Amino acid sequence: MPVYAELNVQLLAPPTAESAQLSSFLSKSLPDNEVVITTHEKVLEKTDILIVMSNDMIKSLPANHPPTLFVLAQPSTIEMQKQDSALYWSPSLSAQLALIRAVLPATNRVGMLVSNGEDASWLRVFKQYAAEQSIEVRFQTIDKARIARQVSELAASTDVLLAQPDTDIYNRETIRFILLAAYRQNKVLIGPSPAFVNAGALATLYAPSHVVAEEVAQKIQHFIKNNKLPPASRVKNLSVSLNAQVAKSLGLAVPAMNELERLLRLEELPTWP
Repeated sequence: MPVYAELNVQLLAPPTAESAQLSSFLSKSLPDNEVVITTHEKVLEKTDILIVMSNDMIKSLPANHPPTLFVLAQPSTIEMQKQDSALYWSPSLSAQLALIRAVLPATNRVGMLVSNGEDASWLRVFKQYAAEQSIEVRFQTIDKARIARQVSELAASTDVLLAQPDTDIYNRETIRFILLAAYRQNKVLIGPSPAFVNAGALATLYAPSHVVAEEVAQKIQHFIKNNKLPPASRVKNLSVSLNAQVAKSLGLAVPAMNELERLLRLEELPTWP
């Protein structure tokens, strides 16, 4: 096994606050006599590990690239090479379902909006997983021209709406329509992020940025010791974001955030889907 006198780690990213924060954390947590951290939008020569933090950067990734760690919200259609790995920071649907059961224990039916090109296999897996817990999951393929009506119809036939981090569905243009349509049916939205909770969703699980950075550092340390990246994984050390005002306005008595985190036992839940 070769010994690296100096490991060159490159964040394939524009100079944003997010990339600067990760770069700073890695520089402090990894031995500076062994690891050099750089940030650039094009793959540099003599790069030993690439870290890709967005789907936009994936498009500029050359076919022959160094071992790459994809730090993304959730599994996507990217084709990873044998040398690559991934860290997914969004909560699994099984974890979000556990949150729903803790916040709204009477839930029997969960509604989800999905994209036209959605992979049907994970939908079946999640539906079966929920069914084993006596919860029916109903999917609605989104039509952006009818999004408000579709949300209303789905909310009317379910107990709660569960949002995954799909920016084609959940974004700044749609957030108001989705939340209003749900509220008109006196239903709440769980997920997909703290930003949505701040805007009016009831709650979500999320991975704090420092937790994601710690796991990235651990994967780099694994590479230093083993000359290869570890298998793809998902962040499990999650926190709860809760909108107490939304709960109060809908007359819901929900546990406090720290109590929810204690109840969830996330480490015992399946990582996928």
